[in-house]
Amino acid sequence: MCWRATFATELGHRVSAKIALILSSGGNVLGSTRRLTWQAASHKLPAMTAELMQASPAKINLTLRVCGLRADGYHEIESLVAQVGLCDTITVRVRDDDRCTLSCADPAIPTDERNLALRAALDLARRTGAERGAHITLTKRIPAGTGLGGGSSNAATTLRLLNDLWRLGLSLSELADIGATIGSDVPLFLRSPLAIVRGRGAEIVDLSDAPPAWCVLVLPEIHAATPDVYAAWDRQSSPAQRPELTAVLAALGSAADLMPLLFNDLEKPACSAIPELAAFARMLHACSDAPLCMTGSGSAFFRLFDDERVARDFADKIRAATTTRAELVPCAPPPLADR
Repeated sequence: MCWRATFATELGHRVSAKIALILSSGGNVLGSTRRLTWQAASHKLPAMTAELMQASPAKINLTLRVCGLRADGYHEIESLVAQVGLCDTITVRVRDDDRCTLSCADPAIPTDERNLALRAALDLARRTGAERGAHITLTKRIPAGTGLGGGSSNAATTLRLLNDLWRLGLSLSELADIGATIGSDVPLFLRSPLAIVRGRGAEIVDLSDAPPAWCVLVLPEIHAATPDVYAAWDRQSSPAQRPELTAVLAALGSAADLMPLLFNDLEKPACSAIPELAAFARMLHACSDAPLCMTGSGSAFFRLFDDERVARDFADKIRAATTTRAELVPCAPPPLADR
């Protein structure tokens, strides 16, 4: 842990002090960067303001099996999910009042309670009785409506940061319980980077295995609405036989072995519900000599690689052939200590 402090003192008819303290912590459980500023006057107790920042990673569904419709109206799933190195950035700072607010430079991103990060802050404040508010600054790199879980990840990261900022002392399990009321995927981002997800998304089994090293994400500017995609799944016939999860887990050490086993029960329904996505998928598969897989309810596709150079060449090829954004990222999120 590295401490750096600057002290400044000014003399006048009253003694005042301003202490600027920056604490950079690479070893705490949140892996946050803390910037704390203390301002004091001789007749007041110190008033603290603080700012924390952390990366908020995307996810890909290596497998996604839809098992049927539940009695509560949601769909039962089983999915092998990996967090990856494409990240948004969340910055939170204490407000002088008890309000929670959010700003984002991307005009397409809502900054009211439709935004899951702001909803997470409001829910956490209500449940814990937090006395101070917070402002959230969201810097987006994960496109919305692509099945990469950006909104859910933003909510989970906000819960982590505000738990620390407000010194609430909640466990990750308690944060996950709050997150589950915000969105089905939120608890996932409070768990291991590789996990099996079942049920609505709240049944999570952490895995210590690691998938292949590199992932190319293909990100068309096509928004896929999850309810529409699941509605299309309800209308279709039963999917063909898919590999068992045990076979997929056994192949995690090799991209060449793993990619042919990956599947997504929502890819066909998504293409049925969104003709633009179906046309893009045909173009994508036509210009690639290797299989790609859709993540979540779409619209992003991915392919895994063991070799970075081969992955980079593939990303360049996709960009040239489709004029579509393609990102080469590690098939793992940044370690919490480095975010």
